[in-house]
Amino acid sequence: MERVGMTDRCDRKLGGYSKGMRQRIKVAQAILHDPWVLVLDEPLNGLDPVGRRDMVNLMTKLASEGCCVLVSSHILHEVEQLTDNILLIQRGRLLAQGSVQDIRDEMDRDTQTPRHIHLTVDQPRRMAADLFAMPSVTGVRFDIDNPRRLEVETNDPRAFFNVLSDIIVSGDYDVESLQSPDDHLEAMLRILLNRK
Repeated sequence: MERVGMTDRCDRKLGGYSKGMRQRIKVAQAILHDPWVLVLDEPLNGLDPVGRRDMVNLMTKLASEGCCVLVSSHILHEVEQLTDNILLIQRGRLLAQGSVQDIRDEMDRDTQTPRHIHLTVDQPRRMAADLFAMPSVTGVRFDIDNPRRLEVETNDPRAFFNVLSDIIVSGDYDVESLQSPDDHLEAMLRILLNRK
């Protein structure tokens, strides 16, 4: 009970606990015998922000002690925080596996899967013309809500990023932001589901 932060509340009946506290008790039961492998289904469900942080810290500590912690969750931004290695499974079929970066790199090798980059720049029209001249760029759109932001689509991110810095320097552009909305796990899963 100490490892899950429940030592001061362990004298109540199970029904007297909140959902988050019951979740902590279930994890305490699971780790009681120091397992080599721990399988957790939605381990952060019902926990408040402090409880979530504590549970993530506990899982990290267990992993550092040699326990293999397997987490099943549909809350993908939490999965990114929790794990080193990810299996994306849909209907019993493995879609991808590895670190988030490994999965992203594998997707980048597939030229059929375009990658989106958002670029906010001081001279968007001139930058759009320069970008569109690149062989790796398949599309450039202006953001309706922010006229300085470009939405770039590329089928070869490595080639795009290798040349982008040269374009920025030679064009003397002032770049305010550079983001790839496809770089988080939820977007990657959506892309994988659409192409399979």
